[in-house]
Amino acid sequence: MTRTLGPQDWGLRADGGGALMFGNFRAVDLARRHGTPLHVIHETRLEQTAFHFRRAFAAAYPGRTSVHYAFKCNSVPAVIQAVRRAGLKAEVMSEFELELALALGYEGRDIVVNGPGKSASFLKKCLESGARLINVDSMSELELLHKTTEEVGQDARILLRINPDHVPRGMNSGTATGSRKGCAFGLDLKGGEAERALAALRDMKRVRFYGYHFHVGTGIREPKEYSRVLERLAPLICRTRRAGLEIKVMDVGGGFASMTTREMTTGEFLVYQGLGRLPSGLPAGPGATFEDFGREIAGALTKLFPEGEPPELVTEPGRCIAGPNQVLLLTVRHVKARPGIRTWIITDGGLGTVTLPTFYEYHEVFLADDVTRPGTRKVTIVGPVCFASDIVYRNKPMPPVRPGEVIAIMDSGAYFTAQESTFGFPRPAVVAVNGARDRLVRRRETFEDMVSRDHLADKSEIEEDTHEIRRH
Repeated sequence: MTRTLGPQDWGLRADGGGALMFGNFRAVDLARRHGTPLHVIHETRLEQTAFHFRRAFAAAYPGRTSVHYAFKCNSVPAVIQAVRRAGLKAEVMSEFELELALALGYEGRDIVVNGPGKSASFLKKCLESGARLINVDSMSELELLHKTTEEVGQDARILLRINPDHVPRGMNSGTATGSRKGCAFGLDLKGGEAERALAALRDMKRVRFYGYHFHVGTGIREPKEYSRVLERLAPLICRTRRAGLEIKVMDVGGGFASMTTREMTTGEFLVYQGLGRLPSGLPAGPGATFEDFGREIAGALTKLFPEGEPPELVTEPGRCIAGPNQVLLLTVRHVKARPGIRTWIITDGGLGTVTLPTFYEYHEVFLADDVTRPGTRKVTIVGPVCFASDIVYRNKPMPPVRPGEVIAIMDSGAYFTAQESTFGFPRPAVVAVNGARDRLVRRRETFEDMVSRDHLADKSEIEEDTHEIRRH
């Protein structure tokens, strides 16, 4: 059983003619004024969603809670500023993201640092900025961090990232970040790396142990997946406490799903890519709420720490907050029908430029001109790149669509802007809508932007080079 979604599931509506609305603006009018491809941020709802997440976990857990927004999900500054207004802190994985957090007003005490490939220069910047916590991913990183603390003369506060060898049920194996065989992230729980790291810390005077971190996947729809991981960590937690080490922080990572989209399972992905059979949609029912996740995780942690003050609960949400509050608008350039074969809708954005997540995720697609027009046939939606795989979706049920109309790909707030590329086309603009106000928060890339790192020879250089080649 699957469920059918409408604009109301994203806090949107349609006007009397069926046109998709953002606040007081028709999506098609935004597309014509700003051009497409165009990302539209539902700014008010984004801030409300972030606040809702923070409030749900604070209400469920008896100890301290701290919510750190995952910059990697969507690092558009306007998005980060909205979640910061809602009280969310920062989780970063690179020097760029660290510098962006500081530039947008975060202080070091607001920042948690992740990533499996931290360099010495990155670790040095983390220490100098006063980053609150560094999640150590490997034994070699622990040694590098120890060396860096001695060189810089500053202490590091760390969590040990644990790979618990847990794959959430139904998850695509490519995104199971807690898989021992499938993913390099974290210290191997079964292999005893966590204990070796704890032993090594005895000789590291400037590296301060604060607790543990894990992350087991993305798009997790079932709250019990988090309590299952915490149960796996129970023996390690007991050994840590018996060794006299205090666990001040437990970081359960991110991965919380947006309930209006989902990743394909491994089986669905293989069938879709091999046979073109697009998954039928979302499971029936409303899905888990932030409150459901908060209660489940709080209950599991309370069992692990039944006495005294419980450790601080840290979370790192991304897609569940940013995903459903941004929409990608594309203009239909041409409709090409081959009777008995298929119909292609050719748009100005596809997998090669702006829709990479549609390669492995199911997203709803609406005709923004008229969301009430019934979907009567399956079509293949493609982009403008001269590349056969520049596909948005194959065999997607859609209503009749005409050139010049606009389609809306929902949930573009998670990893769309992060993974966009300049495959012969400029990267898109981003507009934020807040009630009766719209503002351009990221302009469309220009030709000058696209070649700004290149040396373009002027006419005299070209003529000189040509003359030299002919002379030889």
